Parts: sequence; structure tokens; C-alpha cells
Amino acid sequence: MYGFKDAFFVGLSIGGLIAQGLAVKRLDLMRAMVLSNTAAKIGTPEVWNPRIETVLRDGADAMVALRDASIARWFTPDFAAANPHQAKLITDMLAATSPQGYAANCAAVRDADLRANLGSIQVPTLVIAGSEDAVTPPAGGHFIQQQVKAAEYAEFYAAHLSNVQAGAAFSDRVIKFLLCR
Repeated sequence: MYGFKDAFFVGLSIGGLIAQGLAVKRLDLMRAMVLSNTAAKIGTPEVWNPRIETVLRDGADAMVALRDASIARWFTPDFAAANPHQAKLITDMLAATSPQGYAANCAAVRDADLRANLGSIQVPTLVIAGSEDAVTPPAGGHFIQQQVKAAEYAEFYAAHLSNVQAGAAFSDRVIKFLLCR
């Protein structure tokens, strides 16, 4: 049906939620997964609902405002100051996102809660957290590690986009994990 199996899934943030959902529902398709800067439950309706309402009401203007606020959530201040062009390239992608699409993603994250299902995941899992990640703090990664049998944990000095901020160290850890599978 899906045309693939034995997949290695690397998901960051909402991608990590998707990976967890796939592992819960279709473990037969997964060989291993990396869950980066994510949690089994991200935020609350009190966080997501006002954002959804604002984006749907204000459209592109709201997306620009989110871009500007995202630099502080996605990168540590020292990284953003030292790499303004890189931070801008990434956050500009957010500003160019469809407000309706972004609102739908926010609703999906708001409604996803995989905490009760993590114990059923029996696929090799690497959980990565950013020590400075206010969006998905390390506690969420530790929770996943404790619930998923034999999950490994790695933490980097980074905010929400540890794959960007920790760059080579992040990639080296992911490759090392995947090569052992």
C-alpha cells in the first residue's frame, strides 16, 4: 500500500510527532527512528488556539510576525547573532508559508498526544534534544526515552533547530545511530 518498508525515519518537531504516530500505528514499516526536538505532546490548546486564530485572521502579516518571533525560539541568541544570514534563510521559509497550511499544522500539533502509546514502540530510537529548546524542552525528550524500550538520548547546546545549530555534531550522532541498524 505505502510502497516502502524497513524505513529509517528522522523527524524534527512536528516530524517527530509524525514518526511517533507512524511507529505506533505501522511499526512494521519502521526499522529505526530519530526523534529530534520533539515530544509526545507539544504545547496546550491555550498556546495553539490563539496562534491559529491570529494566523487565520491576519494572514501573511501574522506569518511575518511569526518569522520574527521564531528566531528567538529556534536559535540561541549567540547562534542567531553569529549566523544572522542562516537564521534569516530558515525563518523566511516560515514567513512564506500559507497561513491556512500553517494553521492546519498548528491544529495537528495541538491535537496530537502520543504519551499513552509510547510504550508500544519497539523500534530502535534515538531521541535528540536541544538544551536551550523552549518549544520542546529536554524533559519531553527524556519522557520519550523513558517510555520507548531501549531508546538512546543525546542532547546538544541548541534551541529548537538543533540540526542547524549543532550541525556537524548532530549529523555525526544521527549517522552513528543509523549505521548500527
